[in-house]
Amino acid sequence: MRATARHLFHAGLAAALWAVSGGAAAASAQANGQGGAAPSSALLIFQRATESARAAFPRLAGAQPRVVPGSAQYQTALARLQAGQYAEAFMPMREAVRLNSTSALYHGDLAVVYGGLDRWDEAAIELVLARNSQGENQWYTVALAAVKAMRQQWMDAAANLDAAVAADSGIIDSVVAESAVQWSWRARRNQQMMAWAQLATQRYPGTAEPWLRMANWYQQQRDTTRGAAAIRRYVALRPEDHTGQFLFSVFLFDLGQNDSALAFAAEAAVDTANRERASQVMFGVGARMLLAGRHDTAAVVLARALEGAAAELRPRVSLFLGHAHLGRIPRLDSLAERGRACAPAMRLDSAVTLAASNLEAGLALDSARVAPILASTIPQYRQRITAMVNQFCGARRRP
Repeated sequence: MRATARHLFHAGLAAALWAVSGGAAAASAQANGQGGAAPSSALLIFQRATESARAAFPRLAGAQPRVVPGSAQYQTALARLQAGQYAEAFMPMREAVRLNSTSALYHGDLAVVYGGLDRWDEAAIELVLARNSQGENQWYTVALAAVKAMRQQWMDAAANLDAAVAADSGIIDSVVAESAVQWSWRARRNQQMMAWAQLATQRYPGTAEPWLRMANWYQQQRDTTRGAAAIRRYVALRPEDHTGQFLFSVFLFDLGQNDSALAFAAEAAVDTANRERASQVMFGVGARMLLAGRHDTAAVVLARALEGAAAELRPRVSLFLGHAHLGRIPRLDSLAERGRACAPAMRLDSAVTLAASNLEAGLALDSARVAPILASTIPQYRQRITAMVNQFCGARRRP
């Protein structure tokens, strides 16, 4: 029985373990990270960038003529804008731009008005015009990057932010660094993402996102040591995050820390979005326990894995679960024979039933070995159990 399970491990489990410790798990984690936008951080950066651009404009523009075209309209629009009255600010701000079409200040604040009206494409156009008028004001480029992120145009968002920082590194703070990691990751600019993540974790170690992205990257590179250290920091900063718990379980599995991997996989599985992936980790742990001869524990773990397993993995989990229950039978048989009581006989009966049903579910994966068990071994056990139940339980069977 043990030899059969070992053969199944080497012949069939390899693909499933790759899914847990290799490409599929990393791809799933990456997809999970790429699925949504980051509107709150992008909006915060947009607001801060446009305010900073407005503040930097006079210094960079130098001396201005006594009468600036559109100034009166701009002041009216600015007062309404700062009061949050975007619709009321629109007409005077647009008039100010018409009267002074080369003013970066006016174009920049018209972009703010468009943003307040949720017209982000037009906001982007105004920011490009503002940057063209005052190219040394890198805050317009930062604001443009934020608008691109609001539109989930990750490549443009990351590229604009990199360009602004390359021209003025003083722009960088914890929010910018964290967003740069997010946007580069979503744009699949892995080298830039890692450069930002390393900078962010060094300067702002209490910022969580860069640790997660760094751990994801190390996991894809099979760098278990550095990856485990990174995800450990992330989980410490965000202990309730189920995505982090799942990725930590993968690293713990790779490190051979089965009990800890199982615990974190179970926590991750609370979130239905992680349940199938967490079941892969549980399956791997259960398979290891089966090969170690820990049949009772393997049966418990594999049963949990089966609850959340994806359809394509369920037959393999069932197959291993069937072997786990099969491995329990000799010990339960001995206990029933020695105790000569109904309860041990019923436990034996249950183990045989579970072994048979799960082996049948996984039969197609290893029919050469499983078919003889179902045809011969299981019926022999059933015959023996019938005699035990008749003798010890007064012919009572489990309902």
